Amino acid sequence: MEEVDQELEALRLDKAEKLMSQESMPTSIVKLHTAEDYKKLIEKYPNKIMVIDFTAVWCGPCKFYAPIFEKIQSEFYEDFIFAKVDVDENRALAMQYQITGVPTTLFVKKGNVLNKGVGAMNYDMLKKYLETIKQHR
Repeated sequence: MEEVDQELEALRLDKAEKLMSQESMPTSIVKLHTAEDYKKLIEKYPNKIMVIDFTAVWCGPCKFYAPIFEKIQSEFYEDFIFAKVDVDENRALAMQYQITGVPTTLFVKKGNVLNKGVGAMNYDMLKKYLETIKQHR
C-alpha cells in the first residue's frame, strides 16, 4: 500500500512540475509598442503562433476590423497569441515585415511569416483560417 502511495505522490509532483513549467498564454491582446516588446514575446512563446494586427489610429477599415479581431481573440486565446501594432508608433516592426497597408494581419511563428492578410478580414474567414492552423499543428 505504501508503494502505491509513493507512486501516486510521484505522479502528483510530476504533474505539478509540468503545470508550473508551462507558460500561461496571454488572455488579452498584447500591445507591441516597440520592436523590443515583440522580441520578448517571441522569446517567451517560441513555439506559439502569433496573430498580429498592424493598425493605425487614423485608419477607417482598422476601426471596422478591431471588434472582429477582439472577438476572435476571445475565442482562440488558448491556442494563439494575439497582438496589436500601431504602425505609426512602432515603425521598426512595420518596416521589418514590410507593412504597406493597414489593417494587415500577420500569422507569425518564431519570427517567420506563415501567412499575411492585407485589408480588414471578415470574422468567418479569420475563424476558418485559425481553425485550419489549429488542426494541422
